[in-house]
Parts: sequence; structure tokens; C-alpha cells
Amino acid sequence: MRNPKDSDPKSNQTPDFNLFRAVEIFMAVAEMQQVTTAARALGMTQSAASQHLKNLETAFGVKFIDRSHRPVTLTHAGGILQRHGYRILNEIEDLKANIRRLNATSLPVLRMGLLASIATTLTPGLFDFAVEELGVPELILSAGLAIDHRAALNARQIDIAVTSELVRNDEDDHVVPILDESFYLVLPESYGGNPKDIDEISSRLSLVRFGVATPVGRRTDQHLQRCRLHFPRAMEADRSSMVVAGVATGKCFALLTPSLLIDAVAEGMKLRIEPLPFPGFRRRIQVVSRDGDHQAIAEALARQCAQILREHFALRFPAIADEVEYHFPAPEGTKG
Repeated sequence: MRNPKDSDPKSNQTPDFNLFRAVEIFMAVAEMQQVTTAARALGMTQSAASQHLKNLETAFGVKFIDRSHRPVTLTHAGGILQRHGYRILNEIEDLKANIRRLNATSLPVLRMGLLASIATTLTPGLFDFAVEELGVPELILSAGLAIDHRAALNARQIDIAVTSELVRNDEDDHVVPILDESFYLVLPESYGGNPKDIDEISSRLSLVRFGVATPVGRRTDQHLQRCRLHFPRAMEADRSSMVVAGVATGKCFALLTPSLLIDAVAEGMKLRIEPLPFPGFRRRIQVVSRDGDHQAIAEALARQCAQILREHFALRFPAIADEVEYHFPAPEGTKG
């Protein structure tokens, strides 16, 4: 005999409901662990939120929330849904941002990667410049290393990077140089030896350096190898603040540039900055964007970064500030 349900086209269908809204409500409940609180945050009644959750569980045929506990907890299936839910909501936010960019007459959001060593120095000035001069209402900043910026540019997670020259420069990059800076010998302020005697320095202090996984660490290692110099090493780090902290212990020395020193000097770390007692080397800081994207903005940002760094270097490093070579002329009335 034919099952009566077979003749009902609606019998095997899931409830008619908004799946995305239901997932959004579930994620709020999972975060707040209370249906009532989550419903209030979402501007809906508790009964409406509960109905969405019920429809969601009916659609999938499993329980996502264990209501026997207070506060509520997630079942094993609920944990799986929560992991997917994070990705779903993130994708929706990315979609909204991309659509806003397509519909906007001006750039609504600018995503920038900054070298960690100068991120604090640049952020206030770049925020004001982006809003007031470029007309960008929202600025999203992230700090990292040059290798982080390369990956983020390739993945289109950022639009522009203020980074080092070790980001690969090929046909996919639009590069605007900001400045070239020399490396210096950085000693503890209390060091009383001759700063020109590298053998004496290395016999009394250990080298604290960037790790070989970082662009500046590789650059330093390569130069020391060219100079046939081999120093005892005490510590490796991937952030300039940690490298300088090693010098501040009084037991180490480092090889750093002004941009790698700016945060430490601003924080009041006591250091002795001297010229290198062996052949020098340099690095470049530049603005990089994907070729064809935001080139005018990249040019304007590079000029603004040069102005910000020029002012900060003059304040923090008056003895060596003039040795930094900028790719933009100083504004009128500015020294350097």
C-alpha cells in the first residue's frame, strides 16, 4: 500500500526559514550562552529566536544546543556548526565590503599592512591623512613583517603595504620608495669600550639579532658573511622591540636601523648608537601595492610616510637623522 506521505510533496521538505539568519542567531546564543540575552542583542523576541533555532535543528536533524544546562552549552554537532559559522559570517562580511567597494564612488575602506617596527609611529598620522586628505572613511591596519605583507597582498587581504624592499618586486607590484637607511651599531648605554673595535665588542657582548626567517635577519646574516664576521649569539627574535630589549640588558649588542629603533627610543630605552666599525649596509622602506590598484593612493601615502618618519627621526635621532635618504623632498620649513 502506498504511504500517504508519498503523495504529500511537502512531507520531505525542511522548514521554510532563513538559514543564514538562523545561523546568525545560533552564533549569538553560542557566544552569550543564553537565548534571552542573544535575542535582546539581535533586537528580537526570545520566542522568535527559539523558533529559528528549532527550525535549524529540524532542518539538519540534530540538536545543536543542550538546553538542560544553565547557561546553555553546545552539543558536539553545535561545536561543528560554530566552527563553520565563524567562516560563514566572515565570508558575508567580506562580501559586503567588496560590494561596497564596487558601488562606492570613492574608496570606502583602505586595508594597509605596516612594518611592525614603525606601525606605532605611523598610525596616528596615516589615520588623519586617510580620512582628511584621501577621503577614506575607514582605515584597517595590521602590523607584521615584509614576508607577511607579501602573502597578504597576494591573498588580497590588504590593499597596500608600507614594508621593506625584500617584498618581491615584479610585474605584479607597484613600488614607491620612501627612504633608504643605514644600519648602526647599537650598544648598551653603559658600554665603555671603544665602539670602533668590533673584536673587543664581540668579546665582551653577544649579538642579539633577528631570526633568519625574517627579511632583516637574512639581510644582516648575508652582510656579516660577506664581511667574514662571526659573532657569538645570545638571542634571536622576530620583533625589533625584543631585539632592543636584549641590548638594554647590558649583555648584548645589535645591528639596527633608525626605523627598527624608533619604538625603543620612544619608550626611553637607554642605548648607545654608533656607526658600524666595518663596511656598512642599508635597507629601503617603500609602499607596495598590486600593479594597477590604488597607485595614486600609494604615491600619496609614501609621501606622507616620508614626512612622518622625517619628523620622528629628527626628534628621536638628532645626531643621525640627516643620514637617512628620503625619496621625497622635505616640505618647506622642514630640516633635512
